[in-house]
Amino acid sequence: MKAEKSDTQSREYAKGVTMVEVVLGICITVILAGVVYYVFSRQMSQATNDDKSSSYYLNLGTFVETLNNDLAMASAVQPASDGVSLLVNPDGNPGSITYTLKGNTIKRSFRGTGRTFGFTNPNRKASPLIFRIEEVQP
Repeated sequence: MKAEKSDTQSREYAKGVTMVEVVLGICITVILAGVVYYVFSRQMSQATNDDKSSSYYLNLGTFVETLNNDLAMASAVQPASDGVSLLVNPDGNPGSITYTLKGNTIKRSFRGTGRTFGFTNPNRKASPLIFRIEEVQP
């Protein structure tokens, strides 16, 4: 006598995926996409802040180097009500480099050309004492 197959053994399993497997795959994909987006947005924010900070230090170094060079060339320093005037003779022609403080900016002018060094913070709006440099041509 032959053994009869039970119902569970006689069923053939359908090929494919179930609805539970599809939903589980979508949930995992959404969670991973959210984590990737969060990490990406934080990295972009950090890169922006790093760029602004490096620009700040570059501008600050430019200001300090410019002021140091001007003071090294100066033969006399004359104070003014809103700044200082440095008497220089860089190329045989006497001249005056003027630094003027107005609000949150220091303006440097020499023979018709000028630079503006602004005190602004690239990362925080209300924080002072961070430089921004603008070239000014007459």
